[in-house]
Amino acid sequence: MEVRQLVGLGARAVALASLVVLVPATAALAIDRQQAAAPAAMSHPGHVAGMNHAAHQAAMAQATWDLKHAEHMAAMNALEQVLKTSTLLAPPEQPLPVPVPPDVAVSENGKYGPLGPADIDLVVKVRLAGLWEQPAGDMAVKKGQSPRVREIGKMIAEQHAVLDQLDRNAAAKLGIALPNEPNNDQKFWLQEMADAEGAEFDSVFVDRLRAAHGKVFSVIADVRSGTRNDVVRELAQQSNQFVATHLTLLESTSIVDWKHLALPPEPADGPVPAAGYIKSGVSPTVIWLVLGAALVAGTITTLRVVRPR
Repeated sequence: MEVRQLVGLGARAVALASLVVLVPATAALAIDRQQAAAPAAMSHPGHVAGMNHAAHQAAMAQATWDLKHAEHMAAMNALEQVLKTSTLLAPPEQPLPVPVPPDVAVSENGKYGPLGPADIDLVVKVRLAGLWEQPAGDMAVKKGQSPRVREIGKMIAEQHAVLDQLDRNAAAKLGIALPNEPNNDQKFWLQEMADAEGAEFDSVFVDRLRAAHGKVFSVIADVRSGTRNDVVRELAQQSNQFVATHLTLLESTSIVDWKHLALPPEPADGPVPAAGYIKSGVSPTVIWLVLGAALVAGTITTLRVVRPR
């Protein structure tokens, strides 16, 4: 008999002997574990020797409920501690302080600084705004369909009365002549409102005033940042606060027709690249020329490789 056959017979004999030994040992170990577990299972809380089946089942149910209840309470206590910790670590929710500009200092000796054309234009435009927006607000109180429009109309009319007085005071100090009636565009807008009713009136009122406030807002900002005149600077700052308030009030109606409002002007140095985009400064034409040259070179190389020799 060859050596390979002898080795094979020996391996089979060892495997058979292992099965003969391991199977009975495994069975005995399983029986021992079952017997060891049985007393432990019968030693649950509430078990008393000689207890009948119904009492035994009731005791088991009570013990199970007690265990589940204890686990539930432990979990709730742990959650409460986590919440307390996170509350202590997190700062309380508080409104962020938004500064309110103080009053602008105006000279008391009559030397307010030079008066430029833009300064005079602003004083006149603030007067014109009051001449049509105050009656528009009064009209909204009477004709507005939405309670919010009627409320805002009242606020805008009252606030424009105050701003108009501030403007006339500034004009008197500076010797600027003011108009006493709205211009032609403003008269047309007021007539639009007079002809409209219900929801149409609300829409015309909000859209016309929102567009007008948006235009004068930028004019005020330009004058406020560059004027050399103290009185005009003070009026510009006061007007800015009125106009910003009215913009927000009108937008709170949720009926502003945004598509008819002008977008902000483009930045002087072109649009800012989107987040994650790196502007390389390389011309697209140069990129296409490089790609074209690479394609031609690749084609020539391929033809040389596959051409039969």
